[in-house]
Amino acid sequence: MEFSPVLYLVAPLVVCLGYVIFGISGFGATIVMVPVLAHFLPLKFVVPLVLLLDFGAAILMRANKGSEGRDAGEIRWILPFMLAGMAFGAYLLKVAPERWLMLALGLFVAGYATLSLTRSRNAPRGIARLWGVPISFVGGIGSSLFGTGGSIYAIYVTRRIHDPGAMRATMSVIIAISVVVRLVIFSLAGLLLKAALGLAFLGLCLFMAGGLLLGMRLHTRMQPDDVRRVVHVLLVVSGSSLVLRALAMME
Repeated sequence: MEFSPVLYLVAPLVVCLGYVIFGISGFGATIVMVPVLAHFLPLKFVVPLVLLLDFGAAILMRANKGSEGRDAGEIRWILPFMLAGMAFGAYLLKVAPERWLMLALGLFVAGYATLSLTRSRNAPRGIARLWGVPISFVGGIGSSLFGTGGSIYAIYVTRRIHDPGAMRATMSVIIAISVVVRLVIFSLAGLLLKAALGLAFLGLCLFMAGGLLLGMRLHTRMQPDDVRRVVHVLLVVSGSSLVLRALAMME
């Protein structure tokens, strides 16, 4: 696979930014990286690449004790539905046409970011535990299809856990579990058996680690909501451009 010269500049910057956000908030890396990288690479290459980077980030988070204070009860509750969703999502990634995947990703990213920007800070934060069933199932599908399940899981977790440290730790564990399970599923589906994938992963590892460690240092100094607000504006633009590109591919 040949890479565009522009990609050698864009990919390191996007990966570094994505993991700065992940280090600050405990999620959000993939929803930043995947839409941008999908403009330069096939989605069936981007999603496994980001998965490998997430695996490295999960190890770093664990080494830095980023999972202390997690809510094990909430994790156990949503885990079975996550697993079912991830299996279904991996099947769709393997068989669905690229243009439809790109269209779905663009609509999801732009819609999610728009809702996040327009949501009132004074809106009720509580949510019933049963909401964990559909949210975690859809999150599992999103995890396998686009690597963006973390943002969906966060809809549930941020309304069930109000302590910022416990919320961040719980999200880190959920994403780590998601990464390990998807590694197994993607390996069995043959989605990781590409030499170019390994080269791209090795080339971006340093930027992933640097961004993550910087984000973890900034975690106590910055408001995650302020960071996410800026990111959501960028996601509206990125998601909308993906939709337009997917529609152009269908002509």
